[in-house]
Amino acid sequence: MKTSEFIEVMEKLAPPYLAESWDNPGLLVGEKENEIKKVLVALDATDEVVEEAVNINASIIVTHHPMIFGSIKKVNDDTHLGSRIIKLIKNGIGHYAMHTNLDIAFGGVNDELAKILDIKNVQVLSVSCEQEGKENGLGRYGDITPKTLKEFALEIKEKLGLDGIRIIGDEDNIVSKAGLCTGAGIEFMGDAKMSGCDVYITSDIKYHDSQKALEEGISLIDATHYGSENIIVPVIAKYIRENIKDIEVVESKVDGQVFKTLK
Repeated sequence: MKTSEFIEVMEKLAPPYLAESWDNPGLLVGEKENEIKKVLVALDATDEVVEEAVNINASIIVTHHPMIFGSIKKVNDDTHLGSRIIKLIKNGIGHYAMHTNLDIAFGGVNDELAKILDIKNVQVLSVSCEQEGKENGLGRYGDITPKTLKEFALEIKEKLGLDGIRIIGDEDNIVSKAGLCTGAGIEFMGDAKMSGCDVYITSDIKYHDSQKALEEGISLIDATHYGSENIIVPVIAKYIRENIKDIEVVESKVDGQVFKTLK
């Protein structure tokens, strides 16, 4: 299968028009006429992931996060980004990313987290577009079995395989409606509050945002950026296996979690 044909299949999972205006999904490195025989799926195209792709002789790396966001004035080995791009090109490896379009897409990152956390009656948190004739956007919210904030946070820690988890709020508070936005989504905390959520799950939460949450009476759970989004890797891999035959799909073995809890 050619890269251009591969892209057509991937765009059915995460249509490009869903992406935020500032985002940069799509084919970032590579030629559309290249043949794809092996795909490496990862959250990020880090140095370690690119090396992994070289070692397994992958044709393309599919990630959630784009390796390239802003404009690039130089591509050389003075930077990690330049070195990665050079290594990919030298080894004939492409790089394709599905970012906010996969966050928003039905069945994408936010829906997968809601599924893992057993959230019921799921609705879109911040509507910004339409998909398949339905309102869609970033984040989700819905009902959970009533429990304390501490109990819910520890469930999330276990389900996402985290070594620790941060909470903002009284750990004994009973929570029954939860909002979420994978990755850095603190900007939608107000939407969660307006939707009647007792608790909001996201990551990269800052100190003053935490103070605001306490003032407004909504609890927060920081599931880490990596922890809340790496869940999509097996989903992407499964989608490719089910929709494209005669292509080997490998899920990255690189642990990209940058936060470690010392005990």
